[in-house]
Amino acid sequence: MTSQAQARRHDRRFAVRATFDKNEPYAAWWPRNRTLADQLDDLFSAWPPQAGRIVRVLYSPPDWDDRPRSVAVAGRRVKTGSFPRDDTHQLQLTLGDGVRRAITVIPPETAAQAAHDILTAVEADGSVDTSRTERAVWDNEGGHSERLISSGTSTHAVA
Repeated sequence: MTSQAQARRHDRRFAVRATFDKNEPYAAWWPRNRTLADQLDDLFSAWPPQAGRIVRVLYSPPDWDDRPRSVAVAGRRVKTGSFPRDDTHQLQLTLGDGVRRAITVIPPETAAQAAHDILTAVEADGSVDTSRTERAVWDNEGGHSERLISSGTSTHAVA
């Protein structure tokens, strides 16, 4: 692999499934930090135009340090909101035609290789299991506790 190809691979922060599956998130996104107002512009830039225009974003509060009600993106205001007490690590995007798409949020602290493994799995239409990544991030931050993680259609405990 050339150094230019390696650089592109490590800069990748967004991946869309090759085929739509209503039981799996439509895409995965690896934001650079936990400030949603700063990061949404990157998501909107990466969003495929053929997928539709994003008009609203619902987020999982534990993933973000801010709680904006709207965000300026690409010269317009986009309404945002949160799921109360939600820990799904997803965004729910509402498109202009009313269709909703779930996006898996990979924690910004995730090691590059682990994040790219998740992005690659999404592109290959694989099931996304972020529990191992979340455990590594949590342990690296000095904490350790059991909590429930919901990924798509299943929920499991992470120690």
